[in-house]
Amino acid sequence: MKKALLTLLTLFISTGLFAQNADSVTRTKTGNWGLSFANVGLSNWAAGGENSVAIGTIFNVTSIRESPNSIWKNQFDFALGGAKVGEQDFRKTDDAIIFLNQYSKKINNNWAWGLSNVFRTQLLEGVNFATDTQDRISAFMAPGYLSINLGIEYKSGDVFSISFAPVAGKFTFVLDDALSAAGAFGVDPGSKTRAELGTNLLTTLNAKLAENISLQSSLNFFTAYDSFGNVDTNWETLLVMKVNEWFNATFGTQLIYDDDIMIEQDDGSFERNIQFKHVLNLGVSFSLFNSN
Repeated sequence: MKKALLTLLTLFISTGLFAQNADSVTRTKTGNWGLSFANVGLSNWAAGGENSVAIGTIFNVTSIRESPNSIWKNQFDFALGGAKVGEQDFRKTDDAIIFLNQYSKKINNNWAWGLSNVFRTQLLEGVNFATDTQDRISAFMAPGYLSINLGIEYKSGDVFSISFAPVAGKFTFVLDDALSAAGAFGVDPGSKTRAELGTNLLTTLNAKLAENISLQSSLNFFTAYDSFGNVDTNWETLLVMKVNEWFNATFGTQLIYDDDIMIEQDDGSFERNIQFKHVLNLGVSFSLFNSN
């Protein structure tokens, strides 16, 4: 299985090099950097409450290289946020690092075959503050995920797309010694990697709901061939509401179900469960560049 996945990775790299040599291409780059800040200060406040400070940042860069017959897309997304409430230590509330590379070879105006990879991890360690011991439950590259997909894609303009990859690889990395020894995130205890070969289905939506409101959504399903029918799900949405050129509000959600991840419950037991996160940011956004 690992040999097949490594062959797929080699094919991805060689295809990317071929795409970089294409003639008659146009290049588009976009980038945004956002900052958010919230503060609550109380003094002799009869209704009660606690002082709090929350900060966050979002950074994304996209580069698209298009020829008459192909599209090569590279994207980097980064998000980090934290909050301090009362006398508690500063705790993170958002943390994501995502790299996307995608090459599509056009068949006609709507259909293409494509090869893509997505890498995900986080920057800072995660702690379970619900326990007295406040155990560390995640860290940089613990977990890290790399998915590689080869298949066919249907696009309806720039609004909707659906892709099916009958050949898909999912790599899980747990490079932290303690988490690896515990068999966290589905790796065998003591192992730091896990490779799975399966099939992948991805749908994306980019819709403009109003003049200053847009919605992005991606829904991804993966099932490994050796456990076919156990479907890993990742559904992400982002609602962007622009007040003006500088100020905006974003509301993002992420729903994850991974058959390999056991979630600690309030009674100390572990079971498979749905993970859900929502993040609301109000702040300023700066356009880094927008050039062809």
